[in-house]
Amino acid sequence: MKAKRLFSLMGMLLTIWSAAYAQSSRISGQVTDETGEGIPGVTVQVKGTLRGTITDMDGNYSIAVDEDEVLFFSSIGYAGEEIAVGGQSVINVDLSYDVAELEEVVVVGYGTSTKKDITGAISQVKAEEFENRTVGSVQEALAGVMAGVQVSSNGGAPGASATVLVRGLSSITTGNDPIYVVDGTPLYDIEFLNPRDIESIQVLKDASAASIYGSRGSNGVVIIQTKTGKNGDLSVNFNAKYGVQTTARRPELAGATEYAQIRNMAAANDGSNPPFENPEALGQGTDWWDELTQSAPIQDYQISLSKGTDDMRIASSLSYFSQEGLIKGADYDRLSFRLNSDFDVTDWFNLGASVTVTQSGYTNGPDLAWDLQRLEPVTPTFLPEFEREGRNEFSIFSPTITDVPNAMGTLSRNFSTTDYQRLVGNINAKIQIAKPLSLQMTYGYYGSTWEDNNFSPTYFIEPNDMSDLNSVSRSHNNRYRHISNNILTYDQSWGDHSLKVMGGLTYETETHRTLGGNGTNLPSNNEELRYLDAAVQGFFSFGTDENWTLLSYLGRINYSYKDRYFLTSNFRADGSSRFPTDNQWAVFPSVSAAWVASEEAFLKDVSWVEFLKVRAAWGQIGNQNIPIDARQSNLANEYYISGPDQQVQVGVVPATIGNNQLLWETIEDVNLGIDLSLFTGQLQFTFDVYERNVRDMLLTKPLPAYLGLGFDEQWANVGTMETRGFEFLVEYRKVMNDNWSAKVGFNGTNARSTMTQLNGQDDVYLDGNDQRLNLLGYTAEGGTPSAFFGWVTDGIFQNESEVINYTDNNGNQIQPLAQPGDFRFRDLNNDGVINDQDRQVIGNPEADLTFGLNYSVSYRNWTLSGLFTGSIGGEILTPLKAYTHSGQGAYNSYAGLFNDAWNGEGSTNTQPRVSNIDRNQNFRYSDYYIEDGDFLRLTNVQLTYTLPQTWTERLKLGSLSAFVNAENLVTITGYDGLDPDVGGYATLRGVDWGNYPLPRIISGGINVGF
Repeated sequence: MKAKRLFSLMGMLLTIWSAAYAQSSRISGQVTDETGEGIPGVTVQVKGTLRGTITDMDGNYSIAVDEDEVLFFSSIGYAGEEIAVGGQSVINVDLSYDVAELEEVVVVGYGTSTKKDITGAISQVKAEEFENRTVGSVQEALAGVMAGVQVSSNGGAPGASATVLVRGLSSITTGNDPIYVVDGTPLYDIEFLNPRDIESIQVLKDASAASIYGSRGSNGVVIIQTKTGKNGDLSVNFNAKYGVQTTARRPELAGATEYAQIRNMAAANDGSNPPFENPEALGQGTDWWDELTQSAPIQDYQISLSKGTDDMRIASSLSYFSQEGLIKGADYDRLSFRLNSDFDVTDWFNLGASVTVTQSGYTNGPDLAWDLQRLEPVTPTFLPEFEREGRNEFSIFSPTITDVPNAMGTLSRNFSTTDYQRLVGNINAKIQIAKPLSLQMTYGYYGSTWEDNNFSPTYFIEPNDMSDLNSVSRSHNNRYRHISNNILTYDQSWGDHSLKVMGGLTYETETHRTLGGNGTNLPSNNEELRYLDAAVQGFFSFGTDENWTLLSYLGRINYSYKDRYFLTSNFRADGSSRFPTDNQWAVFPSVSAAWVASEEAFLKDVSWVEFLKVRAAWGQIGNQNIPIDARQSNLANEYYISGPDQQVQVGVVPATIGNNQLLWETIEDVNLGIDLSLFTGQLQFTFDVYERNVRDMLLTKPLPAYLGLGFDEQWANVGTMETRGFEFLVEYRKVMNDNWSAKVGFNGTNARSTMTQLNGQDDVYLDGNDQRLNLLGYTAEGGTPSAFFGWVTDGIFQNESEVINYTDNNGNQIQPLAQPGDFRFRDLNNDGVINDQDRQVIGNPEADLTFGLNYSVSYRNWTLSGLFTGSIGGEILTPLKAYTHSGQGAYNSYAGLFNDAWNGEGSTNTQPRVSNIDRNQNFRYSDYYIEDGDFLRLTNVQLTYTLPQTWTERLKLGSLSAFVNAENLVTITGYDGLDPDVGGYATLRGVDWGNYPLPRIISGGINVGF
């Protein structure tokens, strides 16, 4: 009764409001479903206005309207209906269940399907989810919006792309990126595409869905459909966005006074004289972060056109994107043109084409984020004026007192640019041979040319930071890929049966050519002389050609019975030139099934269950992600300079040792899933659990040192890996009335990998080095790839007695070189010595859960939307602590170290004393460097206002909206570094090397349709 009164009250209020606009008649009636039951909460709106009401608990309504107006009846889960008022006084409406969402066409491998028919694990996101966000790449647009898709930002350098993992690791080779299929053309390079040109994105996550792509789908498949022309008159849209980037988080570093105090403390602990007499007089000193960072603009503009008739559809766009760097000296811009066309030549012949041309340019700023946190604040940026006389513009910077060069000097010498030109497109033809039989032929092309230009000037800052020879280099890279797909499809239904059979042949070939040269000793640093012909010494050139081909036979069978039971089987045979002749071919099958339980009699009458589908799948995919020359041994040139004229001599040395026994890496995947829709589609739920096993894993293995080669690795099939996990999506949508609507969705992903076997590596694979910490990534049998492996701390010695009494069973001191204030390390094997045998796994970079929470609330013409992303359970290794937390080597420290460091018994049990004489090796690789990587980020929040249709018609516009947007607004985390969202690759993940700072972006824009 309370619900009934609530609906009645809401309907009454809206009716009173709408009555103010009544002119000639009042309409009443009842809205019922297919069974004749009244439907509560149906929105009854006067089309083209904001006037309306909602039905009560029995489906009744009443509203005042004009005779020439039209009523629109809508409710989630039902097909909307329009009815002209005319002279009627009573209008009763029967709404039918809306199956459009389940029947929505989804692009899958080499074909399409409906959501209802899908048997594999597939996620989809549409353009409206991200088109107004300030993102420069497709990868950024995927962050947090799909279950099973994990995106790591890797900082915010201009034009940088994020790391994308589909269901965690598929291999421990360096490449785990998915393949991108743009309008049917498979690509690894996606940087040419403006996210605003995208219509929809589908991600094929399990082997049953992705296996049709064979080796191309081993890391998941991201299928992108760009916007196409729509039937209707010519429409023109203009979108403009401008924003300002600031650092979302800056490091808290010691100023000059605290820096001097820490140096004096270290000297006192060493028994040395203090290097600074009056630290307080130094003040803040040089703030290198402020010197080298800036607020930076970001811009995005696009004009697009669309027109369609019954037999022709065309869409085109021209867009420009520009981003300057938060760290000075870097920028990126992209100019892109796209054209999609589609022609129905006859009733049985369709011809289409798509082409994108992109010009992009990078000014490659030096990677200074790591250096800015170590530079000492007592060094000024520039030399005094009187010391600059006789020096060139690159030599007027102050020398530092560490091995970190003056960052402003490094920035001044940066002359590195990269220019890209890309042409991507395809031509496709579809022939309807007979009613059930069609042939689809597609030719795709990818061509890219990029040029790198570098110049290094002569300069002198100090003997350890100088160059008396300038140099110049230029290199060209050309990559061409040709793809041919020929697909024959038979699609027939009879009675309760439906059968679709697809077979095809695909061929792909790629050529990569390089050409470049270097030279030294140019006449001067003058900008007009920075080309190769100006060099007079040190000439050498290089150039290579690489070619590979992939030939594939593929097939798929889709069968359904009563639209209730579905079976899909895929088959693909791949032949790759990357493998030795005898091992070039491999076969990858899959099978999947689905049961729509909601169509069964026992659920048919359960009104609150709209849709329930159970899925199961098994499949195999191959991986060929190895260098082209991995199968064969190669020679390479070796350059050296000799003689009084310093001439470049060229020799020949072995470059690689090939392996003619290489096999395809095979990924086997099992997936169980459920799709559920409740309460007429208001509540959606998807859950999947999966297990992936990889065998014959491709990785480099060490070669014996006695071979005396200049390299120490060879590609081989080295082991097996298992990845298990689950993912889920929960979404709730509700239209409260004609003014209010809301949507909220939550998705989560768990993916944990275990190296089940690792051959030929002494059961361990180590990766990652720094001058203070070595071999950071630890991959071993039975463990997580790229785990953290080191010593375990056990507090700090507070006095000499604790040092002396830390003994083994025989009374021998375990850490005889330790002093009060030093770390106590655990003697894990109880042998009385702290050595390599006392190391263990001390951290795991894999998160227990990565998640995204998106929401949207609309009131009349206003919409507030946003996205939260986060991670729980992963850990981060911070090598920077070896510098900023140790007080060693005159590097700068974090703000607060002077007070936090041990300075007497009982002062702290977590931060050791500072010292330049560290006999105890306090800052060896230990759990001290491991931090919790949990975070929650407000990734995006946006407020949009859409001008009402009555106003746009007066302005002769099709549509007009304006918005304000914020990216990376707030991050809640306990991590001390710049950003807890740390990526990496399979054998070295979760290591924070001082990544480029993440930008906080505040932007605004307009979308205008003509």
